[in-house]
Amino acid sequence: MAISFRQMAEEALHRTMLHNSETEIENLTRQMELLDQHGMSNLNQTLLLNARGSTRNIPDFIAEHNFGADLIRHDPQGVHLYEPPGYVRPPDFVLPRGNTTFYLQMKRLNHGEFENRRDHMLRRIQDQLRTIPFGKLAEDFTEQDVNPLVRLIETAAQADDASEISYPDECDPKATFFLFDPRNTPLAHLTLGSTADMDWRDLTGEAEAQIRSSLDKAIGAFTWNNDTQHVNLIIMEADRYDDTDISQAVFGEEIYTVNPGVAALRTARDTDGYFYQPQNADKLCGVIALRRTQRGSFISGYRKTLYNNERFEGYVVQIRQEVGIDEVVRVNDRP
Repeated sequence: MAISFRQMAEEALHRTMLHNSETEIENLTRQMELLDQHGMSNLNQTLLLNARGSTRNIPDFIAEHNFGADLIRHDPQGVHLYEPPGYVRPPDFVLPRGNTTFYLQMKRLNHGEFENRRDHMLRRIQDQLRTIPFGKLAEDFTEQDVNPLVRLIETAAQADDASEISYPDECDPKATFFLFDPRNTPLAHLTLGSTADMDWRDLTGEAEAQIRSSLDKAIGAFTWNNDTQHVNLIIMEADRYDDTDISQAVFGEEIYTVNPGVAALRTARDTDGYFYQPQNADKLCGVIALRRTQRGSFISGYRKTLYNNERFEGYVVQIRQEVGIDEVVRVNDRP
């Protein structure tokens, strides 16, 4: 019996923290139907196959899925190909448009080095905790205690007191917990968390290095230079990075100078930008940063910002038209 799009969506999300979200399942179901109707059923299959593997890869393929749907919504009549045959390393998306073909290689920007180290340590801690015998915990905590504990947490979440709370009482506790207010991120529900980052960290250059590393991995899909027949673009989901980070990575680090007797600062850029490296200068037309329009949702459309390689300025209008760009950042802009 053929599997339905609803079943595919449930399976794709079943190992994520959003597996019980009816909204996410419905949105992914509709998105899968859209892709299938417009010739990208292989993108649905790619998402499903990878969801059955490592959960760490799911956000990467969800990003591809979201972007593919965005392309269709922008131009429902256009031809959109996902990893088409005939290439040694097929680009993720190929858009034939008359005498010009757009080649779009996707790379989701992940955590930086510090976040990767922290996540690795947290996973190790979780793995070690699983080895502790149950007898080390409250031996009289049973399955029947789960719902009352959750109700207590729900009640405590409405109060202002952030002191330690015991279940069922302080005299003979089976469980204790604290509640903390999130400092920067609005949350729609309670989350489990860990505390860290008690000291300042030097982030200088960390974001730019992460972005350039991702660009290096993506640009290998292009074995041809950018020209009027081949427009090469790297697409990055970049919710965790701002315009300054990406600008410094692709255009070069900003340099500020003060001349004697001149009140204003003079700004320029270093020559270390990704677009200006000899091996990249003729190959890459631009980088498009994607930022979710529905914050906190897995299934979302994107706002698209194009960082344009200045030697291909003449391509901007066509890229806007075919990909649906919301904003363009150029080398002389200071985001």
